[in-house]
Amino acid sequence: MIKGNSIYKKVSRHVVLLTLLFQTAIWSTYALTTGQPHSTVQTLTKDNVDEALNDPANGLWLLKFYAPWCGHCKKLAPTLDKMAPYLAGKLAIGKIDCTSISGKPLCESQKVRGYPTLKIYRDGDFFDYTGKRDADSMITFAEQMSLPAVKLVNSKMEFEQSVLSTGSSSSSGGGRADVAFLLYDSKAKKNKKDTVGAVENAKELVVEQYLSSTTATQVFGQVARKFQDRAHFGMLHPEKKEELEKFGLSIKSKEPLIAKIEKDELEPLVYSGKLNTLDLMDFVRDNNAALVTRLEHSNFRKLASMGRPLFLGISFGSDSQSLVLEELRNYAKNGKDKNKYRFAILDGMQWGQFLKQFSIEQQSENSAHQYLVLDTTKRIFYQNENVTNLQEYLQGIENGIIPMREQSTQANTNNGPLEKVHSFFVKHMPYLLVLLFIIVAGIVVFILNDNEDEIRYRKLLEAQSERAKKVQEQRKQKPIKED
Repeated sequence: MIKGNSIYKKVSRHVVLLTLLFQTAIWSTYALTTGQPHSTVQTLTKDNVDEALNDPANGLWLLKFYAPWCGHCKKLAPTLDKMAPYLAGKLAIGKIDCTSISGKPLCESQKVRGYPTLKIYRDGDFFDYTGKRDADSMITFAEQMSLPAVKLVNSKMEFEQSVLSTGSSSSSGGGRADVAFLLYDSKAKKNKKDTVGAVENAKELVVEQYLSSTTATQVFGQVARKFQDRAHFGMLHPEKKEELEKFGLSIKSKEPLIAKIEKDELEPLVYSGKLNTLDLMDFVRDNNAALVTRLEHSNFRKLASMGRPLFLGISFGSDSQSLVLEELRNYAKNGKDKNKYRFAILDGMQWGQFLKQFSIEQQSENSAHQYLVLDTTKRIFYQNENVTNLQEYLQGIENGIIPMREQSTQANTNNGPLEKVHSFFVKHMPYLLVLLFIIVAGIVVFILNDNEDEIRYRKLLEAQSERAKKVQEQRKQKPIKED
């Protein structure tokens, strides 16, 4: 009994010690230093996230929401670790474990549904990072985000080369931008006198002075900073009014002009709303896509989340691609329901696996094009491979000839019994770990108690055996009476 209690006390002390060491390790991991740029990936929790994100020394964050078991998360981790020291002072990197007690509330508040999820944080706002996830693309994005949100240009050519051709936002994934927003304000000025040549040599230093000089430039600059991670902005030098004609724009008064400029020489869209931040933000949000976008993996989420169903033209080869693109552009400009959809074109050969869930099978090259209307929010779609005329297709949807169908989830291979058990364990991991700890401790106590009972039992058997021997010896020693 004494020996069993001794073992029990030793094990109990070790359990308590290990628990304290575990807690100390967790606390030290979550310790956060503020007031200086971060050169390593920071572990963020519900206890330190507000302090971290409000640190003036780290105004821009890339946040990774992850799960420890996630293979893609593990693959991304070394890339972020290498980027962190290089981007110190420009971009801080944080990671949030969505399976931990201290990280789960943050993931729930951001409605994280998959791992890893990357988000950008700046000025109190969170945005999805939808660009490419290789080191070069993310470093380019971070460096562009550390520059002024508006680029000062002197000509249409410079606008195309430095704004449209440099797709630095997360939505463009480091490639060419489809659209950009242009401001011209003849009243804009610097605090100090400057020549065009001097501006050319020091645009990054003077653009902020121009943006703070009038109401129009201030509003434009504020909106540009809000949308810098997913849109592109340029300001034409106030002394270069003659360049407006090359954009297809004209201005008769001295009032400022703001317009959406699209590549491929499409007609500009002039902003006609009130000159305030909220209205201009709505304009940028609603028009931050090409009239007809070439759908890619890097921009699919952006288009799908812009509040309208997607009208997709699917081509199988280069011959039908030009035809579909022209038909979609014509309708997007002049069609009756042009404001009802987001129009995009995609390569059916490259998107074959994705299209199977909408009953569109892989076709041979240069097969007839098809259309697909997809509402990702409601998970519904309209599809009929036999209708290849755009007007007839839309009419078929309107009169019910092309019926609404629900998007299939059978393509998701992560719904088997093992995956469901795994998902349940991950979802409730913090509580299950506590329960597991209690069970293990109970087993240890049970084993110790069981060992103690076994010792007692053995001692009892030994005592009984000893008494039996004594009885036998006494019988042998007792004299036998003679008749």
